[in-house]
Amino acid sequence: MAEIDELVRRAVQTVSTIADRAAGLATKVFLIVAIVCIGGFALGVAALSGGIEQVWIVLGIVFGSIAIGAAFVARWRVGSVRRHVPELADEVRALITESPEQGRTVIETFVVDDEDGTGPSDGSAIVMSRQMGGFSEMVAPGTAQSTRLGAAVKALTSFPLLMLLSLSITFVFGFLGFIFLIALAL
Repeated sequence: MAEIDELVRRAVQTVSTIADRAAGLATKVFLIVAIVCIGGFALGVAALSGGIEQVWIVLGIVFGSIAIGAAFVARWRVGSVRRHVPELADEVRALITESPEQGRTVIETFVVDDEDGTGPSDGSAIVMSRQMGGFSEMVAPGTAQSTRLGAAVKALTSFPLLMLLSLSITFVFGFLGFIFLIALAL
């Protein structure tokens, strides 16, 4: 029983560590995205006139909302992992004790050792995302057995895509904001 408790503790600690790191990054990205998108939008409204201004307003609102919304959703999802650690621990314990095959999958997914095999790794996002690929079907969100674990897997696996979407749109807003700034200066 002590061995199972240790495995549960290590698995939950690894997921929590990754979620904490992702939440910190997502908070910073969210603030940057909001500033750049709102600033680029405002510069575009100031620099453009006529019909193109109306097009910019519509496109700016749509794409700015997508960028800011994606960063917000990513932050919200990874933040929810930390808020539900006790339920997450209960679900991991249930998976380990109820089915040897699922328990082995949980251990292989979340209890990651260093490459030299000497102990637990720092839980890097690359290692976790690589290992969660096959695990996500087993703990799909909404199943009776693994609601919080499925949500944690979804939060950690969707995080990179949401950040990529948000930052891609933000780069476009930043570039256009620079162009609009030059137009206003001339």
